[in-house]
Amino acid sequence: MAATQLFLGQTGLIQHPQYPNVYDKTMDMYARREDNVPIQGAQFFQEDTAETLEHKIATYGSVLKVLRRRDDSDRLPFEQPADGYDQTLNIRTFRMGTRFTQTIEKIDRSGKLRRMAMQGLPDALRRTLEFAYADIINNGSTTEGADGSNLFASDHYHEDPDAGQWSNSETGAALTSTSYNTMRVNMRKRTNEKGYVAPITLKKLIVSPDNEQKALEIRGSSQTPETSTNAVNVWQNRFDVVVWDYLTSTTAWYGWGDLIEDMWGLHVAFLTRPEVVSLGYPSAEYPRIKAGWEAYMQFAVAGSQLKNMHKNAGA
Repeated sequence: MAATQLFLGQTGLIQHPQYPNVYDKTMDMYARREDNVPIQGAQFFQEDTAETLEHKIATYGSVLKVLRRRDDSDRLPFEQPADGYDQTLNIRTFRMGTRFTQTIEKIDRSGKLRRMAMQGLPDALRRTLEFAYADIINNGSTTEGADGSNLFASDHYHEDPDAGQWSNSETGAALTSTSYNTMRVNMRKRTNEKGYVAPITLKKLIVSPDNEQKALEIRGSSQTPETSTNAVNVWQNRFDVVVWDYLTSTTAWYGWGDLIEDMWGLHVAFLTRPEVVSLGYPSAEYPRIKAGWEAYMQFAVAGSQLKNMHKNAGA
């Protein structure tokens, strides 16, 4: 009987998929690479606590028409607020873990790898949230909101159909003093669900890093940019500039108003808030895993009606 020959069917090094650079030698010093996750998008989202996996939100109002002229003996005219819109947020679960093996424990003479094994989890939680926040804005022109129109659109119907439509989508133009002022005027001329003027003051100009310089010029210059007449820049220091690094468009820019939080139209609901917990290692099933940690959260983000935000796609 011929001898059985054993062979490796795939040439090359056999390499463990985790910690490949610390298996063959012990380290005397470890230089940490830390993730940089700026917290930017949360300031624009109304935060809520969910009680079920389907978190339902509804908009409501208290706006009535102007009073009608009537004498004391005339029949009293009655009015009620227009119905709003509702939307359901479907809560999703997000998880990630790290673990510390017996081998690493033996060769980690300084003990630093054990500490570093879990330090990336809080950053991963923050990054997940930041991408979720930005995704609503980045795709707002193609994502349907609670009223059936896209989040940024010119065909939003008021809650009272007799009041017509409203828009939070500007005519595409590069960010300049002129286009900024056009957005500011359009926000001040916004009407409410009964069709009456309900002005919104532009408080923040939201830009990607590509438009940061121009936004700061408009905000900080004593003379109006793009002109040669030394005209006074009346908008100097009249608004804040927010640079949102997670925005993907290199041309788009946004205006943020002064409406109350209930009218922002951006929502985040947590069933389980972000947490990092220790796992039960070592265990009978995994005796060689000495420690482990899990990042966990259950949440959903959505846009209903972005009444406090205007978008210009730029040029």
